[in-house]
Amino acid sequence: MIEVENGKNLIVDFEYNGGDFLNPKRVINQDGIFFFDNRMAFETWSRASNRGDALFAESGKIYAVLGFPKIEVVSDSALHFTWSGEGERPAIHLMFSDSFIGDRHGRGDNKPLSFSRTFGGNTSFFHLPSEGRVDIDFDWQFLPSTYSHSVVQYGSPNGSIFLDGSPLSKQYGLKRFSNFDQFRIKRLMEQKLGFVRPGAVFSMPSQGYCNGGGVHDGRDITGFCTYRFEGDWVSKDPNNMKARTSGGLAVEWVGHSAESPGKFIELESAKPSKFSGLKFRFNNKTELEVLHPDFTWYHLASQEWTGGTSTGSEFTSVKIDGIPIGLNTNGDFWLVFGEENTQARNLSARTLNLFDRIPAQGDVIACNTGNLRDLNIIGKPSPSQLEVWGWCIQEGDVFESEGKTCRVKKAERKWKTWGQLSNSLPLAQIPKREDRRVTFTEITIDQELAQPITQVKLKVISSRTAKLLDGNYREEGEAYWGLGNEAPGHLMYTDYNVNLLIKNAQISGLIRSTSRPLWAETKAEISGNVNSLQLIPIQEKLWSAGDQIFLLSPDGKKIEKLEVSMSYQPGSDRLSVISKELSSSFPQGSVVCSLFSLCGKAEFDHVYFIKENGEISYSNRIDYRPQGLRLRQLIQKKEDCRVKIIGGRMSWYSNLDNRFEPEIELTQTPHLVSPTGSRPILLNPKISDGKGAVFGHQSKEVDKEEIYVSYYILARQDEVDLSNSELGADLYLCGNGKFYLNKLRTKNFIDKGKDTGVGFNLVFEERFDYSNSLLVIGKEGKAGLMIASPFKIGTLQIDLAQWELKPGLFNGGGFQTRQDSSSPDYAKYIQINK
Repeated sequence: MIEVENGKNLIVDFEYNGGDFLNPKRVINQDGIFFFDNRMAFETWSRASNRGDALFAESGKIYAVLGFPKIEVVSDSALHFTWSGEGERPAIHLMFSDSFIGDRHGRGDNKPLSFSRTFGGNTSFFHLPSEGRVDIDFDWQFLPSTYSHSVVQYGSPNGSIFLDGSPLSKQYGLKRFSNFDQFRIKRLMEQKLGFVRPGAVFSMPSQGYCNGGGVHDGRDITGFCTYRFEGDWVSKDPNNMKARTSGGLAVEWVGHSAESPGKFIELESAKPSKFSGLKFRFNNKTELEVLHPDFTWYHLASQEWTGGTSTGSEFTSVKIDGIPIGLNTNGDFWLVFGEENTQARNLSARTLNLFDRIPAQGDVIACNTGNLRDLNIIGKPSPSQLEVWGWCIQEGDVFESEGKTCRVKKAERKWKTWGQLSNSLPLAQIPKREDRRVTFTEITIDQELAQPITQVKLKVISSRTAKLLDGNYREEGEAYWGLGNEAPGHLMYTDYNVNLLIKNAQISGLIRSTSRPLWAETKAEISGNVNSLQLIPIQEKLWSAGDQIFLLSPDGKKIEKLEVSMSYQPGSDRLSVISKELSSSFPQGSVVCSLFSLCGKAEFDHVYFIKENGEISYSNRIDYRPQGLRLRQLIQKKEDCRVKIIGGRMSWYSNLDNRFEPEIELTQTPHLVSPTGSRPILLNPKISDGKGAVFGHQSKEVDKEEIYVSYYILARQDEVDLSNSELGADLYLCGNGKFYLNKLRTKNFIDKGKDTGVGFNLVFEERFDYSNSLLVIGKEGKAGLMIASPFKIGTLQIDLAQWELKPGLFNGGGFQTRQDSSSPDYAKYIQINK
């Protein structure tokens, strides 16, 4: 801003004022936020040697900052952002709109100089030390930037509130951050303008990034590193906090109250799945140029295809003149040009190199085993089918082969792992890896080719895409992110070792976690006197001399306490311990762990699934499996080491492949709904207050019939008490153990808004485990029964008294069985009395 003429007229140095740089004109009907940059003031305060622990601000004051202030926090310190508690909270307003980080390879790694000059180059608020006690209480309001670029993953910096970059953090204490008025600027915009400007997002930064935290005494955690976020959090990328070496990290999301729950929402709507109106031009057979004022290749960049950490399936593509062209993945480029190669893609704002070349007349496509770049025919499923890699083949393309003219009848994009490719074409250049993929086009032609794959040659006669090589721009092109709005980010990306509390919250989005366990397995049987343990190597530096560890048999029934005598070196297959005579032998595959590496809390207290727009949701996914809870339960014999679900409406599913899948405790009658993409199954749930739960749900999708989602409960040598529970859909009971069903009842099935009077069923099925003893006991219940498997007589025992067999879906009589009911012993084991 150059000059204030008066209270209503300003002179500014915008180059585009009036549309004429040389002759600026007066403009009207524009709006903006005029501010003084306070970033340096906050940074100066935070570095002052004589500053106090508290920073007080007047109610309602807003302090704008051009970019994130860098608050460097020292060990053993406290910071308190305080106010009077009356009126509006004072606020820090992040002026970060339209900031953009694009680097040459589309990985979001390097900040351009223009970004640093404008915003300071820093993208985190609190920079935390790697050790010592740190207590932070941010009781002001943080106001996010108004606008942000619409990107798939990289490019538009989201920033973070907390940053602890240490790989082995020993920092602990409580970091509390309140967010009770995130949309204050949106509200002001509505008041001043009467509407909200298109493109305004108001996305909060990420809550933070860390690899752990907390301290221990060699036995157990003595000080947790707790990050508590109160109020709401609506963001494109809300949380990325993990615990790599310790069970001392805790993340807490706490809403306003049970009556007014907080909203913790992933802004999927701010992540595009398609960019339209693009102009494309091929500069050669692989280099594709894009021209658009609001789109660069950085906007489409993501970790799957521009050199990130993933090598999954092909999710990105473009459409030019109506022709779809895939952009392949890291797996293709890395196999040919080297692991983590970013040069071959040669991505910039306007241009990138495709992996698949555009075929022109005369090109020859063959299986050249001497050069991976020309290894272009990688499979021949049948005489009329070929797998073509590295060329953009389309339906309708015409080739000459074996003296025949061959037309492509069908072209379908598929993938196979490097290992599968190596098995079909055993070449030394192809590593046998199952975590890497190549993407190819499977074509079906109208001729049959007799030659083996290594001799097949396709000479291009005509190609649908050859016209794109004329050097002209094509209008109205599109770029796609194939998975839509779900894949680019997550509501939370954590891991199994984090202590997690979500309370009084409505959530929307995927809670995803990595499964890296903080324990090791033995390579051989161990018995007698030991002074070392032979391990399958792990890469974490978990144990130091003097630490206490536990040796558990694979079933967790035998436990031995040991002490480390020499610090473990990551990657070593040997752990030295103080000599001890073992009480029994431990087989190969036994587990070595320490209590301080195991989480101790996982609690969902009145958590409700919602959609981004706030509507009720019956389907979301929580992919968080704190196996450390189960290990801690086995070692300490503590019954409260369970995943606790207290009231609410959410899903849970037990992963039966996990070695130490945690037990689930249900209280205050939670409603268990659908876990998106997974079978809704619970292993040995405990309903500790006797109030039951609601299992499954029924809902109506737009323009569809009523649907219902059933739950499975698996008992593994345990007692499961479902008394006072309610069926919101069919409930399947499986496994081995005892089920108690006192006063269990069913809801009615609703069809097109009308109550049918028909309920849901209890279904007994042999699934997941072979059943040899399944006992069902109950009284005063009301639900139909279905024995869906032909259990051996005596394996399933049902003893229900004062039970009403209510007609159920596909069970009009209220009872069905696949057992041999004519057996003389059938009535001895199946007793249902009204």
